[in-house]
Amino acid sequence: MADVVLDANAVGQVITYVAPGFLARLGYRARYSGPERPAGEVLIIAVVASLPLVALLGALLPGAQKATQLGYVSLLMALGLVVGYLAALARGRPRTRRLLGKLDYRLEPEGTIYAQTLKHMSDEGSVVIELKDGRRVWGAPRSGPQTKEDGVAELYLTFPQAEDASGDWVSVGEGLIVPLAEVSTIALSEEPTGASG
Repeated sequence: MADVVLDANAVGQVITYVAPGFLARLGYRARYSGPERPAGEVLIIAVVASLPLVALLGALLPGAQKATQLGYVSLLMALGLVVGYLAALARGRPRTRRLLGKLDYRLEPEGTIYAQTLKHMSDEGSVVIELKDGRRVWGAPRSGPQTKEDGVAELYLTFPQAEDASGDWVSVGEGLIVPLAEVSTIALSEEPTGASG
């Protein structure tokens, strides 16, 4: 059996058809984090995303391009990253969500309800959280779980207040961490998803 010898150009060709798609995925994940995927699945996604990017850049640039040309490779990598991020921006638009909903695709790009709603609230937005034991707290949500797998099981509120026995709201510090396992309901002061617009 003959030894397989790869020179810089051959390695570059292989990377050319993987790296742009991998960077496109990173660009998308910069906007919408997601669970870790098996390496084989990531490779397939990277190759599938790379093919149109390589074809597009090849059609736009004059002459033959080689994987060892720094300018070509730099443009290809930058294109992958930018296209991935722009795809995430487009995916998050209310019109895109509605269109995908009409096509019966209802999976949201965000991994948790926190990431779909509370994360998009304005700085003035607040929530009233009713705990399972009946206590109520108020505050501005600032951090919570991004994906189901990230291990975050709390919601962080700033300027928190708690309802006392007489129904008055009293300050309970500058910040409050609420374990989500103890939450019964969360009422939002505004609609941050664009569904009402």
